[in-house]
Amino acid sequence: MVGLNIFTRMKRVVLLILLVALTAAVIGCTQPASSGAPAAPVQTTAETPALTPAPDTTPETPTPSPTTEITAVPAESSEIPASTGLTTIRTITGIGDETVTNVSVPSSYWELWYTADPLTMGGQDAQSVASASAVFPSLTITIVDHDTGKVFDTVQPPGGLDSTLWERVGDPRPWSQKYYSGNAVYDFDISGKNLRSYTLDIRVRS
Repeated sequence: MVGLNIFTRMKRVVLLILLVALTAAVIGCTQPASSGAPAAPVQTTAETPALTPAPDTTPETPTPSPTTEITAVPAESSEIPASTGLTTIRTITGIGDETVTNVSVPSSYWELWYTADPLTMGGQDAQSVASASAVFPSLTITIVDHDTGKVFDTVQPPGGLDSTLWERVGDPRPWSQKYYSGNAVYDFDISGKNLRSYTLDIRVRS
């Protein structure tokens, strides 16, 4: 019996040693081998989320549009005094020969007012000697119907442009001519000789 107990105990000791050795082998397989130096810590960089810019709430300043400089064209003024009850619809000024076309007269009654400033002394009317007409000042206004091309009227200052005579008897300017036929378009063919200036006003009833 004693021998059997000793054998049983030895068997238990051997089993225990085998169990311990097996446990140590299993633990050794599951642990990483040490290189002798401490493992470097693994650095993890947290990814910074992209920032979405906040919407711009500043009111947009409107871009100024380029400005075009507008030059005002002064209305042509007449040196002829205004007439009561008449309105000037066209003023023509000049110093020499000129043709003005497409002058619309929207009235059956209208008046032509005109004046001239002679450059030289003395005068020459339509009845004087033609050879002398190149020296003395003169003004001739030929009114032509624009649609038919026919001469409507020819106007000259009564008595001519004699500034010397005017000093004695008085200045007759401005002159005027009345017409009872209108509602038409006219061309004005103006011939001026030896003049500082002339002015024509086309006037209708107000």
